[in-house]
Amino acid sequence: MSITGLSESSEEAESVHQPVLVNAVLGALACQPLSSKVYLDCTVGAGGHTEAILNQTAPHGRVIGLDRDDEILAIATKRLSDFSDRLVMRQGSFRQIVQTIEGLHLSEVDGILFDFGVSSFQLDQAERGFSFQKPGPLDMRMDRGQKETAADWINRLSQAELADVIWRYGEDRWSRRISAGIVRYRGEKGEILRTEELEAIIWKAVPAKYRHGRIHPATRTFQALRIVVNQELEQIEAGLAQAMSLMAVGGRLTVISFHSLEDRCVKQTFKRAASSGPPDREKRFINLFKKPIVAGPEEISQNPRARSAKLRCLERAA
Repeated sequence: MSITGLSESSEEAESVHQPVLVNAVLGALACQPLSSKVYLDCTVGAGGHTEAILNQTAPHGRVIGLDRDDEILAIATKRLSDFSDRLVMRQGSFRQIVQTIEGLHLSEVDGILFDFGVSSFQLDQAERGFSFQKPGPLDMRMDRGQKETAADWINRLSQAELADVIWRYGEDRWSRRISAGIVRYRGEKGEILRTEELEAIIWKAVPAKYRHGRIHPATRTFQALRIVVNQELEQIEAGLAQAMSLMAVGGRLTVISFHSLEDRCVKQTFKRAASSGPPDREKRFINLFKKPIVAGPEEISQNPRARSAKLRCLERAA
């Protein structure tokens, strides 16, 4: 069954995102040369993993690339134009996985990949507002077509709600002090609209000894805001469920997570799927790894963001 519909983009990537755990992904997905299998990359990003899958399964393996971010999807489409006969790109969220596959007149796929990391391209674009290290508007939307930005959230929530978000999604012990600082700033100076404003508020709110720790004190709050703005955990739960419904017998679902909230969701989902059930259950899954695969010292030295990456894999056995 042919896959068509690839469109090109004139966007240029300022830097190529270096994917993590590439060899582990290829192994977990059981990618083999001369394979005619169909793979779904649900977080195509700049296309690093997609390119590796296409190369490993040449000349017949095919990939469907999905991403919420239309800008980076256009960049990946242009970058991977040499594979256009075996690749199709679609914009969409994890909640649209089944819709995307059905729209291509497919009912199942042989391998599925999720990489939950924020791409280097998104972090490097100051106007996207993902990073406190670059002055820019507080945006953080992965899909720029959605309405609410991080600024909308930070200026709308009450002090208690802000503390809850920062604690729940950032696991920051100073969530109450940070939320109090945000509300105090809003009362004195008005709305918070810039990344540098929020970073300065957080820096001032936390104890002085916490300002020079292993991670920047704004890291967890920015993570929490990004998660809530993009409904990341809800998207992950929906995406995993939809992905599992599309797996062919023998198909594998491989997931790379980068923080404990993501990994906990994946671990629990895989555990439930692989637990024993009634003999007549329609589908049966095997959790392939007792412990997640992590990057080795050599990869971490070359790509520091691989340090926190964890890979898990689920196989449909029947």
